[in-house]
Amino acid sequence: MASTHPHFDDKGLKWHTKLADALAEAKASGRHVLIEYGRQACSSCRTLVQNVMPHPAIRAELEKHFVLLATDCDTPEPEVRAIGAKHMSHARSLPFVMYLRDDGSFVFGTQGPRDPHAFAHDLMHGNEDPGHHH
Repeated sequence: MASTHPHFDDKGLKWHTKLADALAEAKASGRHVLIEYGRQACSSCRTLVQNVMPHPAIRAELEKHFVLLATDCDTPEPEVRAIGAKHMSHARSLPFVMYLRDDGSFVFGTQGPRDPHAFAHDLMHGNEDPGHHH
């Protein structure tokens, strides 16, 4: 399957580029939304999408628990920019990764390079949902 990420070849993960579409799929499937907020020229963004996310154990977690949204930080949707401004205003180092519940509420976010170990830990935290039990 061809990559649907706008910048990077993630080896076949499915990406949305509109927040509304990602939230709709998350609601329908009982998953959370993971927003990758970066840019094409960002080597840490490229490493995350091309090297870390396709890692088999990580990919399995992503596909089971998350709907993926790719946002270009130079031309973000206003809604995504607003979430970043509210919850990630301290963040300086791309990529910003933000985790949302299916209602759009913020769970947590990270900034900067993530290795597979750190990212796997992020995913556990990003899927925590104190308010809901499936």
